[in-house]
Amino acid sequence: MKTTLLVIVFMGLLAGGRLHAETKPLAYEPAVVTLSGTAVMEDHYGPPNFGETPDRDAKLRVPMLMLAEPVDVEAVPGVGREHERLDQMQLVLPSRLSIKAYVNKRVTITGTLSEQLEPGDFTPVLINVQTIKPAP
Repeated sequence: MKTTLLVIVFMGLLAGGRLHAETKPLAYEPAVVTLSGTAVMEDHYGPPNFGETPDRDAKLRVPMLMLAEPVDVEAVPGVGREHERLDQMQLVLPSRLSIKAYVNKRVTITGTLSEQLEPGDFTPVLINVQTIKPAP
């Protein structure tokens, strides 16, 4: 009976997201990270007011990575805050890379992380893409 109760409590903690594998939080640039997930395009409002005046604001298609596993990102000392269990990140693509061939497909992306700073940054953490390839 005690074992059953312990298993039920443990499963409840897992389902609630309060207990997850102990992994080291990812670091912001210049550290290079590799993440896997599904590349998607999301609709967002852009300038001039990023959704405050929808009839006047630009409609943007923004590339995102829906992460295969949630990740934590460590705080920048004295500047930012730690982000826990992120399940998606906005992709910042250099002009030499195109996302078209990868949309709605599983991918592996290598790049550096940066914190949300501008109105056009739609996730708390963004990945500056260096390479993108189909996930194995």
